Amino acid sequence: MTSPAELSRAGHDLASVQRDPLVLEQRDDLAEFVPRLPPTAFVQIARGLREEDRLDLLLPHASPEQLTALLDLDGWSRDRIAVDKARAWLVAIADAYAAAGKPRGQLRNIIEDMDPEMWTMALLPGTAVYELDPDDVEQREQALAAVDALFSYETPDGGFIVAVPDNDLGHRVIHVLERVYADDLQTGHRLSLSLRGAMPAQLEEDLLRWRSGRLADLGFVEWEEAMKLFRPLDAKSAREAAVPAAPAAVVGDAPLVAFPSATSGLLRRVLGGLGAGEQGVRAREFALLVNELMSAQRSEPGDAKAQERAFHQAEATVSLGLEVLLAGLGLPAPEVDAFLAGRIAALGLRGVFRVGYGPLATLRKTALALHREGRVSLTKIGSLLDRPWGPALESLSRWLPELPIETASGGVRPIAGLRDVARATELLAQSAALAALTFDPRGYAIDPQWVGRVDEPDRLTLGDLVRTAALRRQLPGMSEETAARFAPVDADDLAWAADHLLVGGRLVPALAVDLRKRCLAIGAPQHADAFVSAVLLRLEVELGALERDDEGAVDMTRVGGVITPQRIGVWLKTGLSAT
Repeated sequence: MTSPAELSRAGHDLASVQRDPLVLEQRDDLAEFVPRLPPTAFVQIARGLREEDRLDLLLPHASPEQLTALLDLDGWSRDRIAVDKARAWLVAIADAYAAAGKPRGQLRNIIEDMDPEMWTMALLPGTAVYELDPDDVEQREQALAAVDALFSYETPDGGFIVAVPDNDLGHRVIHVLERVYADDLQTGHRLSLSLRGAMPAQLEEDLLRWRSGRLADLGFVEWEEAMKLFRPLDAKSAREAAVPAAPAAVVGDAPLVAFPSATSGLLRRVLGGLGAGEQGVRAREFALLVNELMSAQRSEPGDAKAQERAFHQAEATVSLGLEVLLAGLGLPAPEVDAFLAGRIAALGLRGVFRVGYGPLATLRKTALALHREGRVSLTKIGSLLDRPWGPALESLSRWLPELPIETASGGVRPIAGLRDVARATELLAQSAALAALTFDPRGYAIDPQWVGRVDEPDRLTLGDLVRTAALRRQLPGMSEETAARFAPVDADDLAWAADHLLVGGRLVPALAVDLRKRCLAIGAPQHADAFVSAVLLRLEVELGALERDDEGAVDMTRVGGVITPQRIGVWLKTGLSAT
């Protein structure tokens, strides 16, 4: 039986090879190590070694199941065979067996243990095959004349002339046939004969059906089935679920599996404390969960980037589920791991994922409701919101909500715990509050019709409206009644603001004071600091960066962050009545 320490070490070995496939050069146990690689990891490693031109480290030691997975995951485009990629892998497999000095007949065995039909279908498009009578010289001459414009190959058994386009894609067909015939004449003959009589449509349909079954075994289920992942599991009932019998132990030569990364904290700690048998079961379950999550998000099974993303999403959501299960119980620290191990045994990692999805579903529902109100979005979800709220609303409205990365690089990351849930909830609350601050009579009371009167409304944000309204209220001679009628600001307004609203490069406190007063009036004083930091800071930057000509006139073509006459076309400074 494999010990927990050995399983952990094996998982570490797999993770290191996935990060840098060339570490296989340092191993002297490739014949034992490679066949234990899980299919999706095998494909990822094969891609990396292909880029380094070192497939000799992997392919000669691969099992037929792994090579079949290689074509399943990297030889198709949706439901059609990707001929160029599939042929490239067939060439690589055949060359690896030849270069490794495998005994004659080994390539034949691999072909027979894979889908022989896949070899036929991948080589078939654009290939013409003429069957010959070895004793009929005239027939041979006629066949050669018929393919005179193509690149032709006469098989060593004299039974066929194979003709292909004279290009790299066509030459791959001949290259594979040469390797197969060199390994076993009878197998080469059968392959040529199958190319001669294959019915492409039926053959591809059969291959697709067989592939779909294998992918389902790996967790790539149909979309409708995968979407069941996004059915929240109630935390109370999950805490009370019965624990089934212990899983069977994992034997020493079981396939390698990789646990979630060391950064996943609680999840990794709990998994690492399980017994050897259950460690293996849960690690396999996690791999299936990742692939099912890819299916739910309609990712291609062979998409390496999508697989990595789904891996992090799965570990984050399972970790969140563990936190949800713990929340409010007040368990002593020594009892936490045992309790969570029991919940994993009762629910499986898939069940814990669904527990974690509960708060995510609530976030998604809230984000979509806010979007449908029509005050924060135009053509795109959250398009009227400044950063970080716009990207947050968009990413939180997805089937699997995520958080925006609040840096200049942007992007999103999975929600990995209750702290992230709290941050997402805060961003949604601030989004709603910013809309209220913009349009509510107790806020800046801006008529929503102004959103549609901008030349490029998709480039407008609520922050633009708030900054403009806040600036206008500071202009000299501006009465409360006049200030309440929203209007754009012109070059003179901006020049005055730059001269009088900046002190030492910083915005005078009056604007922040006024904004805080309005946040209090709409019942959102807790968000005032965020609006001052994000919304008014942009105004400070804009005023400090104004460009002027020699006469001091502001270059309005370089002004952003506020509403100007240039942005609203025919609607000039007269404005509209406040609501």
